[in-house]
Amino acid sequence: MRRLFIILTLLILFFSCKKSHTAREFFDLACGYENEGETELAMTTYRQALDAAQNEGDSALIGLVQQYMGMLLLQQYSFDEAIEMLHQSAATTKDNPTMLSYTNAGIGRAYFIMDSIDKSLHHFQKAVEYAEQSSDSNVMSVAYQNIGAIYNEIGNYDDALNYIRLSLKYNNEEKEIPRYHLNLAYIFLDMNINDSSSYYENILKNELDSIEDKTLKVAINHFLYNKALADNNIDSAFHYYMTFAEMDMELLEERLQQNVLEIQKRYDYEKVENDYNLKLLKKQRTLTFLLFLLLIIGVVLLILINRNLRRRKEELRMKDEILKFENEILRLNEIKGDYKRNLEWKYMLVYSMTLMDRNKTESHYKTIKRKIYDNTETAFDAVMKIFEEEHPGLAEAIRQKYPVLSDTEYKVGIMSLTPFNSQETADILGKSINTINKARTSIRKKLEIEENESIEEKLKVESLV
Repeated sequence: MRRLFIILTLLILFFSCKKSHTAREFFDLACGYENEGETELAMTTYRQALDAAQNEGDSALIGLVQQYMGMLLLQQYSFDEAIEMLHQSAATTKDNPTMLSYTNAGIGRAYFIMDSIDKSLHHFQKAVEYAEQSSDSNVMSVAYQNIGAIYNEIGNYDDALNYIRLSLKYNNEEKEIPRYHLNLAYIFLDMNINDSSSYYENILKNELDSIEDKTLKVAINHFLYNKALADNNIDSAFHYYMTFAEMDMELLEERLQQNVLEIQKRYDYEKVENDYNLKLLKKQRTLTFLLFLLLIIGVVLLILINRNLRRRKEELRMKDEILKFENEILRLNEIKGDYKRNLEWKYMLVYSMTLMDRNKTESHYKTIKRKIYDNTETAFDAVMKIFEEEHPGLAEAIRQKYPVLSDTEYKVGIMSLTPFNSQETADILGKSINTINKARTSIRKKLEIEENESIEEKLKVESLV
């Protein structure tokens, strides 16, 4: 009788205990969540897969999970975390060219978005090297495309064209063709080759309706806005400006709504038992953890909102109340916000004056436009005041250290040490983006800056010696 009791007890224990997930099972589950757009659940499950893989000692799976986590962090605009995680993946998979090609491409993308051009170029070039070893045409296409965009950014248009065409050669996806057309259109626009830029402008207009990627549609409308400005077609510029700004706002609202839904799903995830052992996870959570989780969710939501708002440059121009909400951040960001509102006013004023009197001559219109944009020097003076407060004596040290720099090159060098990107620098200085890029190239030549060294590092470090 006693033996029978023991056997029954063991059977009950055996069938009541659930098998814990393996690292591979957690990884497959996380991939499923990510494909369904449930990024918060995906990230939580990737971390579980990473812990399990480390316990199992599976280095190949560790590197793979780290890579997927890095790419997901990149999608969530957590660039510093993404770069750190991708570097960990590269260290884990240092003997795997295929993994290293994707990892370096991801790091290059992060640095490109962060405007760290030199670091971005370095990692995309490494991605090409590893992709050639593994014969991965997809990575080669993506890497060449981004290298072309970087060379266009710094004003090296011949190399930009060559790399974009190389990228197209290795492309295997029909839906990516408009992205190549967009890159070529920007290059020819920056080169002031009107026939070629107009040619790709017409192609992009015809492709717009068939494009499903909203982010790409925003980018194309932004190009059409810039092209219209370059052609002095204010009516079209205003139309495309309103179009891409509205679409960009919709994307922001969708992302915010998705974040709220994912937080709700994450909360439900802790209360629902399913085939993937959610009951076990529920048992492991306490009331204290739930309270802490709610706090973390609130902080994460605020961070995401703040990052998205800062990245929506054109939205910030049309939403003054958002800039007012930011009046307690760093004084440099305050100046940046005031400048953006001023720039939007100038665009609108030019447009309004054109509508009021169509009978004015072209020369009269250009005189009005020139008078409006002559005030941009005030914006640079404001930036310099803040710069002097943050870096006392640095501006004068740079002027004394590098007398070979022209006035424009000196100002571009100073602006490279601020948070403003190339387009904003061009607007503040009252120059074209082409002039800014040429100035950056000239600075690199005059100061003999190495390919792997940034202008920022050269000016800041050596001027303080």
